[in-house]
Amino acid sequence: MSNVLSDYEKYIRTEQLLQLQKTDDELCCEDELTFQMVHQIAELHFKLVLQYMDLAEKSMIQQQVFQAIQQLQRIHMHVHHLPQVFSMVKVISPMDYHTIRLALGRGSGQDSPGFNQILQEGPKLWKPFAALLKQEELTPLSLHKQSKQHPQLFQCMQALIQFDEGFQSFRHHHLQIVKRMIGLETKSLKGIPAQMLEKGVRQTFYPELWEAICELTEFTGSSYNAKPLED
Repeated sequence: MSNVLSDYEKYIRTEQLLQLQKTDDELCCEDELTFQMVHQIAELHFKLVLQYMDLAEKSMIQQQVFQAIQQLQRIHMHVHHLPQVFSMVKVISPMDYHTIRLALGRGSGQDSPGFNQILQEGPKLWKPFAALLKQEELTPLSLHKQSKQHPQLFQCMQALIQFDEGFQSFRHHHLQIVKRMIGLETKSLKGIPAQMLEKGVRQTFYPELWEAICELTEFTGSSYNAKPLED
């Protein structure tokens, strides 16, 4: 008697989804299933982030600032969760991790299509946001100064900063996992030193927004002529 799939199974496509991993007799070690599924879960998170980025960009182009903020908040939820997803690989012993790594062939996390597309698409949110600023004759610095007069634009700017900061934090967390599991002196399976990941951690999507924070500090004078607190 054939197994009749429920509507849930048909809609979620659980049968296809659960066949995307290696079978038990194909695994190079027990924890290869953990390794494979953690990275598959991450790709699904990346896919949603990319959808929300596209919707946020379209909302800003249509001058729908509130809707853009909502999409950026969704992005933050997934970016915030990514370090926890990758932390699941820590259950794998370093010895087994190397067994799995050798089973990858020339595969590398640097080939992640979702991650690389976020790197490519992330900076594109700056152009529509800059257009919104220009329309109000604002710069990031003047928006900081006039945040109460332009609350939605200010929230949108803060959401962009949060996305940028969160993605940097995720990349730093991933660097720490690489350091723990294979070491930073090791070359990737493509021959690229793992230390190159450190360079990526310092990259930002919206340097103009980070520069505005420095400009605001200079404008307020809070970094100069500091006086000691009175007893």
